Amino acid sequence: MSTIYVPDGSNNRIQFFDHDGSNGITIAGFSGLDNNNATALRSPRSIRLDSQLNLYVADTDNHRIQKFLRY
Repeated sequence: MSTIYVPDGSNNRIQFFDHDGSNGITIAGFSGLDNNNATALRSPRSIRLDSQLNLYVADTDNHRIQKFLRY
């Protein structure tokens, strides 16, 4: 699909880059914020996509796996 998903642990977010883009789009988390709401991330370290392209994030400092529906 020529896309890339990047866990940005220092900024508590997941960035998405499409095949012709040089600028990332934040698709999960909040840049520079340390929030405690249900979708906030704290030091995401690893990501996986399932066969339906749902995103799973190892949300390290929140001690959980967070699921985000297909982007």
